[in-house]
Amino acid sequence: MTRYFKYNMLRALLFLFVFILVMFNVNATEITNSQFASKINKCVNQVYDKKDQSQKIHRIPVELIIAQAAHESAWGKSRFAKEGNNLFGIRTWDLDNIPHMKAKGNPDANWGVRKYKSWCHSIEDYISILQRHPAYEAFREELEFQYDFLGEAEAITLTQHLGAWSEQGEKYIRLLQDILQSLYDQNFFKKIT
Repeated sequence: MTRYFKYNMLRALLFLFVFILVMFNVNATEITNSQFASKINKCVNQVYDKKDQSQKIHRIPVELIIAQAAHESAWGKSRFAKEGNNLFGIRTWDLDNIPHMKAKGNPDANWGVRKYKSWCHSIEDYISILQRHPAYEAFREELEFQYDFLGEAEAITLTQHLGAWSEQGEKYIRLLQDILQSLYDQNFFKKIT
């Protein structure tokens, strides 16, 4: 009877060990918010390091990029971030030539959410959109003004010019400002920059 008891106890412990191991591995691919921000910061630096140094380029504050990516991708946990490396909800209407995903709630839409090879490619496209799209001309002007007169750019002020990014408009701007303020209050950005 003792041998039988030891055998079952060993079996139960082995089962418990495997169960715990599986449970921890299920979430092993999830990253913390700090890891998410650090990964974005690294990509932002890579993107700007690749840019032509002869051109005058005003860097978009990494805090703004992190806050917007965190909101748009649920800190990298959204389906678009996981399956398509799209951190900003960037859409495409060129469904024949651009890799994309359809929103589950709108499969018949004439647009798709772009797919990228990596998060860094998504960030590079995001920066490019803000640097060239006509809807963000006021954003670029404010960015240039801040660098020229303040020597740096302030993320919260720049959000005022991102209403075109979302159908929510002013509500979206206030949401980004709240996210940024909350992260500043937590000294979140000091941990990653």
